[in-house]
Amino acid sequence: MRKKWTEAEERSLIDKYGEMISDGTLSKMKTREKKYKPIALHVNSVHHLVDPITYPWEWSWKDVSNKVQNMRHQYSLVKQKIKSGEEGFDWVEGLAHWSNFLRYKEVFGDVTLPYGHGFDDEVVEFGNIGHSSGGDYQNGVMGLQFDYDGNGNGNGNGNGNENENGNHVYGTRKKRKTKKNLEKKAREMEACFEQREEKETKKAMERLREQRNQEWEVMENERRRRREEELVQERKWEERKERRRSEWNTRIDEMLSEHRAEMAQFQARILDEQQNLTSQLLGIVSQHPSGITDNTNVASHYLSQMMQNLHHVGGMLDGDAQVEGHNQDDEFIVDG
Repeated sequence: MRKKWTEAEERSLIDKYGEMISDGTLSKMKTREKKYKPIALHVNSVHHLVDPITYPWEWSWKDVSNKVQNMRHQYSLVKQKIKSGEEGFDWVEGLAHWSNFLRYKEVFGDVTLPYGHGFDDEVVEFGNIGHSSGGDYQNGVMGLQFDYDGNGNGNGNGNGNENENGNHVYGTRKKRKTKKNLEKKAREMEACFEQREEKETKKAMERLREQRNQEWEVMENERRRRREEELVQERKWEERKERRRSEWNTRIDEMLSEHRAEMAQFQARILDEQQNLTSQLLGIVSQHPSGITDNTNVASHYLSQMMQNLHHVGGMLDGDAQVEGHNQDDEFIVDG
C-alpha cells in the first residue's frame, strides 16, 4: 500500500522545518539523518501517535527528506500553473492547487522555474519516491517504479542469461543495465537535491541573519532614543534644582537684610534710651550737692557701668556677626 502524506502532516513538516531554521538548529546538522530525524519525530508525535487511524503512517527521516524534495517540485508545478503574463503570478490561486503552497514559499523561499514553459508534470512528478513500506529505499533504488526483484546476478560477465534449467532469460542484461542507469540517476538526483537544499538553508539563514540585524538596529535606535530622553529629563531636573537653590538663597539674603535692618533700629533705640537714662542720672546726682562727697564712689561705679554698656552696644552696631547668635542680655542700671 502506498504511503501518502496528508496536508496536515505536510503543514507540520513545513512548520517544524521553519522552526529549526529560525533557531539555527538545522544549520548545525551535518547529515540528512540528523537534519530530518527530529522533523519526523515531531510529525509522528503530533499526528500518528495521537490518531493512528486518521494518520496511519509513521514516517522515517528518509521519508521526510524525500518529501522535502517532492514538495519543491510540487511548488514548481503549482507556480507554473498560476503563471499569468510574462512575469506575473496569481499567488492566491496557488492555494486552490495546494493548500500549503504559500506556507512552503514562506519557509523554503521561492523557486525559480528552471524549464520556462516547457516542463510538465511527468518531468518533475516523482510519485512514489521514498514511499516504501519501511520508509527506506527498495533494493537500494529510490522507488522509481521499475520491476526489479533484487536477486539478479551481479557478476557482469554476460553469463547470467540462463535460469536454473539452462534456458536463456532474454533481457536480463538489459534489465541490469537499466537498473544501474536508474541507480546512477537516482544518486545524481539525490546529490542535486542535497545541493539545492544546502543552498536553500544558506539563503534561509541569510534572511534570518538580516532580520535579526534589523531587529537589533531597531532595538539600538530605541535604546538611544530613551537614553536621550533620560538626559533631557536629567538636564531639566538639574535646571529646576539650580533655580530653586538660587531662589532660596535670594530669600535667605533678603531675610538676613531685613533682620539686620531691624536689629540696627532696635540697637539705635537702646542707645538712645541709655543716653536718656544717663542724662537723667547725672541730673539727679547734680541736684544733691551735699551728697556729692558721700556718693562719689557710687556715682563713679554707675558711670563706669554705663560706659561699659555703651561700649558693648557700640560693638553690636559695628559687626553683623554679633547680631547673629548673640545671646547675652544687655544690662541696664536704673537708679530707683
